[in-house]
Amino acid sequence: MLKIAICCGGGFSSSALAAHLEKEVSHLHLEDQVQFIFIPIVHLLERMNEVDIAMVCPHCEWKVRQDAKKYTIPVAVIPPRLYGLMPVRDFVEDAQDLMELWKNGTPNVVTFADEPRPLAVKRTVSHRRWLQHETADFKALGK
Repeated sequence: MLKIAICCGGGFSSSALAAHLEKEVSHLHLEDQVQFIFIPIVHLLERMNEVDIAMVCPHCEWKVRQDAKKYTIPVAVIPPRLYGLMPVRDFVEDAQDLMELWKNGTPNVVTFADEPRPLAVKRTVSHRRWLQHETADFKALGK
């Protein structure tokens, strides 16, 4: 089972996001595949053993960058355009792909190579789906 922490400062928006994603997990009958857990950013270092990856709210990017070398799990910042809008499948795809990058040596804070600044990301779907869409558009143009 993939365990994803949703983290932020006060917990207001991230706890609501984690609850929303858990509700969608239940609706899609994915309870045996994925779990979203709210963890306040100030407790992530002591609780990181509970999850496989931490996905952090955009306004806490400074904190995870400050502590990046202390984490023993992959940590990524949720791009603002995706925060609260991305369906559970897209969160899972991004988590899986970011975990793979981390396992292959990408240091924390983990980002996709073409998205080094999470706050500037414009996509509204998982990175995987966005790349598939970009490739399909490119092929449609005959290039």
